[in-house]
Amino acid sequence: MPKDRFAENPYPDLEVSTEERHQLIDLVNGFVEEHFQTYEDFVRVDNRRVNERRWKHFKSKDDLHVYEDRRSSDSGKSMESWNPETSQDNAVPSKKDTPVMLRFGTAVGHLDDLMFGVVNPTLDTMRIKASYVHDLDGGAILCPVLEPTEEEPFRSLIIKWMTIDAPLKSTSLVKVRDFVYIEATGILRFANGDRVGYQLLHSIEFPNTKPRPNVIRANLSYFSFFRQIEENVVDVFGTSTVAPGGDVMRFISVRVATEALLSATDLVFCGQMKKLSWMLQHQHSMDRQTQRNENCVMCNKQTTSGADSARAHASCAMVACASRARSEGASPLSPSTAS
Repeated sequence: MPKDRFAENPYPDLEVSTEERHQLIDLVNGFVEEHFQTYEDFVRVDNRRVNERRWKHFKSKDDLHVYEDRRSSDSGKSMESWNPETSQDNAVPSKKDTPVMLRFGTAVGHLDDLMFGVVNPTLDTMRIKASYVHDLDGGAILCPVLEPTEEEPFRSLIIKWMTIDAPLKSTSLVKVRDFVYIEATGILRFANGDRVGYQLLHSIEFPNTKPRPNVIRANLSYFSFFRQIEENVVDVFGTSTVAPGGDVMRFISVRVATEALLSATDLVFCGQMKKLSWMLQHQHSMDRQTQRNENCVMCNKQTTSGADSARAHASCAMVACASRARSEGASPLSPSTAS
């Protein structure tokens, strides 16, 4: 993915007050608690079975299945972005025929790898995630509210902007859509102690994030939950609603919401590649510091303390790292990227 799609920040002056930060944290906590209960009921009460009288199967990928709410086309309701000036916490009536999509199934891998792929609180990690998951076309970090810590490495709350690769966007039939939204991630627990990872994306507006010329502001609400249910098997559950704005065909809303839900199949691989890149980078740094008078760990040649030898074996390590990364399809990770 071209880096210049992530080089532009259309709202570089966005700041939030302490009061707005508290409002955002409370808003996210409320959303997460509500949808977390929905997921726990789906597991404990519904035994992970979909009510097909309400939900119609739409698309599957691997062992992930997306369903469309049969009632959404008749609800007459849509969702709008949250605005700190009005403190509206919930979706409100706006436009008819906004599809609501449900996803459930499993992904191969481990929860920690998957969550490492989910968390992207910096521009570097946002770009890397997009290169594997293909969930957005371009984007920017507008304002961090909560960032990961050593104690809570998967917890984050970041205000972001993005554009998506919508169907027919390259033609004159569909204008570019963009989103200003909050993205929150973290770990919760079921009553029985099971760890559950979550990811939330929900539209938000500020006075200084008005849509740019020739761009239509769209709204979204997206939730995902992830839980290890067997060795190398992660349970995946989530919902997605996209209101693209303007006069646009319904299938585009359905397509965008569905692709967002199915992108979860790539999250484990994304997390593994981020870890591989980080490990290779740090191993190379340690090698340069500690292996001046030992055999090179990459080519096993005897090293010396001379500058020429040091340069040669540093080059060897870099070539090996690049070769390994290419064989795995790894994206470059900058030295500052840690999560």
